[in-house]
Amino acid sequence: MDSNNKLYKYYFYGFLAILALPVITTPTLLNPTAWGKAILFRIILAVLIFISIYKYKDIVKATRSLFAKSDRVTLALLIVFLGLVILSTIFSLDPTFSFWGSPLRADGSLNYIFYIIFAILTFLIIKRADWEKVWKFNIIIGLLVSAVALLQKFGLFGEIVKTYNGRPPGTLGGPIFLALYLLLLIFITFSFFLKAGSVKRKIFYLLASLLFLYIIIITGSRAAYFGLFIGLVYFILTFPKKSKLVLATKISFLVLILLGACGIYYLNNNFKIVDSVFSRLSFKLAVDDPRFSAWIVSTEAINDHPILGYGPENFSIAFDRYYDPSLPFISKEWGSWYDRAHSFIFEMGINYGLPALLIYLSLVAVLFWRLQKIKYGQNTFIIHGIQATFFAYLSANIFSFDVFSTYLIFFLIIGYSLSLISKPKEPSSFLAEKELGSFNPTKSIGACLLFIFLLGFIWYAGLKPLYINRDINMADHYVRTGKCEKALDLMRSKVIYNPSTIDSYAKLKYISIVEHCNARTPEAIELLKKVTEIRPYYTRTWIFLGNYTGNTIYFDKASELSPKREEIFIGRAKISFSLKNYLLVLNNVEECIKINPVSKNCWWLKIISNFYLDDIEQVKIDLQTARERDINFSSEKYLSQIEDACKINDNVDCYNELFKIYKRNIRSQGKETFREYKSLLIQFGIKANQMEEVEKYLKYNKYEYE
Repeated sequence: MDSNNKLYKYYFYGFLAILALPVITTPTLLNPTAWGKAILFRIILAVLIFISIYKYKDIVKATRSLFAKSDRVTLALLIVFLGLVILSTIFSLDPTFSFWGSPLRADGSLNYIFYIIFAILTFLIIKRADWEKVWKFNIIIGLLVSAVALLQKFGLFGEIVKTYNGRPPGTLGGPIFLALYLLLLIFITFSFFLKAGSVKRKIFYLLASLLFLYIIIITGSRAAYFGLFIGLVYFILTFPKKSKLVLATKISFLVLILLGACGIYYLNNNFKIVDSVFSRLSFKLAVDDPRFSAWIVSTEAINDHPILGYGPENFSIAFDRYYDPSLPFISKEWGSWYDRAHSFIFEMGINYGLPALLIYLSLVAVLFWRLQKIKYGQNTFIIHGIQATFFAYLSANIFSFDVFSTYLIFFLIIGYSLSLISKPKEPSSFLAEKELGSFNPTKSIGACLLFIFLLGFIWYAGLKPLYINRDINMADHYVRTGKCEKALDLMRSKVIYNPSTIDSYAKLKYISIVEHCNARTPEAIELLKKVTEIRPYYTRTWIFLGNYTGNTIYFDKASELSPKREEIFIGRAKISFSLKNYLLVLNNVEECIKINPVSKNCWWLKIISNFYLDDIEQVKIDLQTARERDINFSSEKYLSQIEDACKINDNVDCYNELFKIYKRNIRSQGKETFREYKSLLIQFGIKANQMEEVEKYLKYNKYEYE
């Protein structure tokens, strides 16, 4: 075997190793799931890039060759997009975080740059005859991922695989990511079924398609359902072959759409569907979706930095700046902290800028059009499947966002599409003998330096953060099993003082462990201050520092970053409350209520402060207003605080109001509440001088009150 064939095999198996990453997971080393896979991807691709640079004798010649053999417009768009990603990182509000990202999401421009390089390398190197092998391997990995999801769903091998009674995540960290990953595979898999000549291959591809469809359904991902629907509409209604069977299928599909729409409407209006994937099709669930409010915030934010955006991974900065708690349902489901737009349009527009979004959409559109021009040849079904995948993927991502595994398949599809639309050639000519250099690493200073850089990159950008994160995961495990001292010792000895690309993440994880273990120390405060230096635009750290230290100066900084955050008003108010400065508490909570009229915490701080100020008339007004806004304070936590305020003032009116609250609780909550509150009710009734009421309740030893 000549050296070129041997080198080609290294590349080919390297690509297969990368495509196998979605199925690989371990609870300690590769957790969070997407981040662990992304780190391995960085390492493998870095080696392949090193080989490419080392082996290519003339980079300029290589670039010319690349453009000569490819579809120039499409490749130019891809390279321009790469350039905009790099520029948006350089001019980012937080360039370090933009470049490296965080284990929580496993993104960052470094990974995005690598995805684009991955697409270009697969196009250049993989032979056209080998692309089906690549996709067959990819489909097998998809089957393994699906098999794990089945085990999770049905509780099989529970001692090895965690059971999920609801929506299984497979090996991808979340059901929606599993659904999007399989959505990127399903149409291409079915296209190979249509193209396959042998019965065995047809059976393999058909069964794989059906399994992918079933797993997508049980994930309950509405975004994936929408993407699947749009993809099917394109795939079936524009099917490139004409026959009576195809026509019948199109008509049947249209009838099925009509019946399905009527069925969903009927179910939504006549039944309350729970604990079922069909419950995800609820109209109310769609209308009440908090994404829409997040998009309103995004629309305002995008005007600030329209050209290069806020920088990769900086959506939270933009969102915090324009966050408005009064928007409908914005705190529903995920809470009020968004680091993703849950729509690729707003995500890309805010992080990378509107030009990058335009180039990205143009890239997909041009690829689609170039594929359409060569559609009616030997790859008709495959091209049709790729086009349907574009429709499905972009439609789903209007309501979702990507993770490592979905990025990987999408950019593989771009590489494959480039191969299909480019001039007839042998893509592996990139490895042709005349283009290879004859450098020897032991004699070439450049090659040695390049190799040293590769080793440094693998260590600093790959292995070191991987091992530090492993220790963080171990510390988390110790906390969950009640071994706080062991967790804190591990974090102090191996994590928080060990510089890495995940410094802010590591320090914040340490703080969360300190909080869980009730082990606050001056050291923790200093670490929080370090995090604010590393990520000065991260609002949550400033709020955390304010709550941690009791110093309002940190809330002032947080307020600059997110002026309408009710947590900031609440934090300031709680500090004033602890100092018994109730008038200052009222000043803060009045502003909070003005911004968010249904903030339960702000209303409560106002009410309890007025209890302490002995302004019972205002308390009555506020309690009534809160009730009108569906806010009630009936739990024991709130009642005990009112009791404390009443004891301090020893005011009959205060006890009278407390007595009324207990009566309302009994009437609204029933028998068990009466039994629980009876002695307290009588006690507060006596102090409120409500003797007739007390005598009435003394008579009833059973569930016989008004």
